[in-house]
Amino acid sequence: MKVHFIRSGDRRYSMRIERADAPVLVMDPAPGFDPDLPHDMVHFVVEAALELKTGVFGQIAAGGDAGSFHVEAGGALSSKERQRAARKQVAKGAKLIKSQGREGELSELAAFLFDIAWRSRSRPDTAAQRAALGEAERTRGSLSADERARIDAARPHVFEAFDRLSKAWRALPVGGALSLEWPSVQPIG
Repeated sequence: MKVHFIRSGDRRYSMRIERADAPVLVMDPAPGFDPDLPHDMVHFVVEAALELKTGVFGQIAAGGDAGSFHVEAGGALSSKERQRAARKQVAKGAKLIKSQGREGELSELAAFLFDIAWRSRSRPDTAAQRAALGEAERTRGSLSADERARIDAARPHVFEAFDRLSKAWRALPVGGALSLEWPSVQPIG
């Protein structure tokens, strides 16, 4: 599965996901633009590092839509075939979301924790930064000992990937794309 993070405007991004044996999915605009690292790229790295099979990208790789992507318009499918594919996509996506269990929540919690910790390395000590770190510590307390250990073990790998991908993302012009192949965090193409 190839995931393309596309800088579609000065403060906007979209995503296009190509999968074997499944329709191409798109989200435009995608939520959580950030000039350093978009929200969904954070999720991609975290889910890959923690080997989450039913997080956002695991669901999509399994044929779902994570509840937020839609089948790409156009292409080789007729309008009727595209509508049928979209209905099947929504049904499969809903089934996968329902069955994701703790991994869906862990994806959100871990993405938040890694994002706050990574950004805190370069942000000045302010009341807002201290509040974010305090919220992260409370969130960390909601995790099991095993989940905390998994996150701690993944931290160096995640931060290294964030640093590398952030540099590539910041260098992209409007219209450029940063492409990753699930679950690798190495840019392709």
